[in-house]
Amino acid sequence: MNLRHLEIFYLVMLFGSLTEAASSLCISQPAASKLLKHAEQRLGFALFKRVKGKLQPTKEAYILYDEIKPIYEKINELNKLTDNLARNTQGQITLGCLPSLGLSLIPKLTAKFLKKYPDVFVNIGTDHTQALEQKLLRREIDIAVTFQPHTQHGIIATPVLEIPLVYIDSQPIESKQDIHSIDENRWIQPYSDSLMQVVKKYRTFNKSIVNVQTYYMASELVREGLGCSITDIYTAAHSLPNHMIHEIKPSLYTTIYILKNANVSTTKATEDFIELIKREIASMTPSIN
Repeated sequence: MNLRHLEIFYLVMLFGSLTEAASSLCISQPAASKLLKHAEQRLGFALFKRVKGKLQPTKEAYILYDEIKPIYEKINELNKLTDNLARNTQGQITLGCLPSLGLSLIPKLTAKFLKKYPDVFVNIGTDHTQALEQKLLRREIDIAVTFQPHTQHGIIATPVLEIPLVYIDSQPIESKQDIHSIDENRWIQPYSDSLMQVVKKYRTFNKSIVNVQTYYMASELVREGLGCSITDIYTAAHSLPNHMIHEIKPSLYTTIYILKNANVSTTKATEDFIELIKREIASMTPSIN
């Protein structure tokens, strides 16, 4: 069977009528009947029995239909996608970000973007910086929003905004927390990525009461009164009350970057999202009390 044979067979099974199948293919009924007959000749067995002027599928037809139905369902999905892309010049965006940025910042930016561009379809996922860079290189995502990147070859890193790191603790303090005075016996050690690289320029913590994979988890442990840690302002503001968030002495900062694959051109939708991030991110960044 060739593709034309499969097409007429699928449509007859779908509509239960040769007339409707012919109409769908924009051919005459005699032409459709001839095409179906030729398909049966090529196969060497009947696909339909003619019973009182109607086509009744054979057992072989049902078996064949079960095999090709998923193919045509996928084709229909692709047709819907191409129709949507034809009507919608914006397209779709696949974005990756750090878990800490996925708590509040990226959802807020996405909501604002979709209010302006409601026809754009957005996929969002979270991962750590190195994994996000690998996904960009494998073309699994269009852009990534992260802190200090590792700047692998083939990645374009654009700085967007410098943000403060904060000391978080359930125990009250009266002023800024000196980084050298933080008690290691209460220290909660986050995953050693870009933020901790900033911290290590001033202080190395030789021990901790618990190690965690995300800054959100460190914040939740602080909320439970377990200890203290350092995190970004977004995670702290989302997870903790103001009295648990404190400035650090000396002041520590990290930079938010937008990452792109240097060898892939971005769509208009992606460029619009990038411009919105640059324009709106400062106003969505919490301040330290």
